[in-house]
Amino acid sequence: MNGAVDAHFDFSIDNHTLTVIASDFVPIVPYTTTSVSIGTGQRYDIIVTADQADVASDFWMRAVPDAFCTNNNSPDDIKGIVHYGDSTGTPSTTAYTITESDCGGEALASLVPYVAVDASSTADVSNDDEVVAAFGSATTTAKWYIGGTSLEVDWQDPTALMILNNDTTWSSSNAVIELPTADEWMMLIIETNFPVPHPIHLHGHDFFVLASGTGSYADVAPTLNTVNPPRRDVTMLPASGYLVISFKADNPGAWLLHCHIGWHTEEGFALQFVERESEIAALYNSTTLNAGCANWDTFQNGDDLVQVDSGI
Repeated sequence: MNGAVDAHFDFSIDNHTLTVIASDFVPIVPYTTTSVSIGTGQRYDIIVTADQADVASDFWMRAVPDAFCTNNNSPDDIKGIVHYGDSTGTPSTTAYTITESDCGGEALASLVPYVAVDASSTADVSNDDEVVAAFGSATTTAKWYIGGTSLEVDWQDPTALMILNNDTTWSSSNAVIELPTADEWMMLIIETNFPVPHPIHLHGHDFFVLASGTGSYADVAPTLNTVNPPRRDVTMLPASGYLVISFKADNPGAWLLHCHIGWHTEEGFALQFVERESEIAALYNSTTLNAGCANWDTFQNGDDLVQVDSGI
């Protein structure tokens, strides 16, 4: 699991082969590799066979930041040790030579779900959202925008409370996309001219990754893969590129889609899917939710806390 705020890692264990069996908890057809390219928020399940006893008893396990998207002056200082048996020695093993992936992550072609599920090929493409960066020269603060808005959730009136109170006249800063129809398909195109990749994470769903690449979606006009495409909940939006994902509205709730780089989320790089709103309130324990919000109001007001970020 990559739990970093902002770093893309190449994970490896010297001398060992990694058998990758799942991405973001979705079982995949196993494949072998010597390193795994892992973006912020992504998870992989791997199997490692301890078959190198004739080489050494101690091996370096490495998480090397990908220099393309990470400002790191000591690229090989994040290590663990794999000991065989009761050895306690310091490894002298050599790292694999890794060709950096420009922070694109594992190849989509390798992430074939073990249980085959096809995505809809007839979805109406209703969102084509460009991601841009805007910097406020007067305040030297930065904001990210997706779909023309920078998300801001009011700490004192979060989305869940608004839905419970039937107050759903969404403002532009709520960055809400409504999905009212059960089991309808959403297909979302995100593209950016910014030369930095972004790990895109969706709550509440495993989405289908239909296409990604460099350039604009309109210029490339990629063929969408709807036949058992990769399913996961964090995937990479390429630098100066596009990403196409799809999912079915089969899980009522208010679900966040955001960049998993910590300060990009803080700076508003997110939107919300309010999915099957008419069913959501019944899923909440209103007593607990109201009590929690009341306690928060008391804490925020009593300590004079001021919200200066996206609220998430």
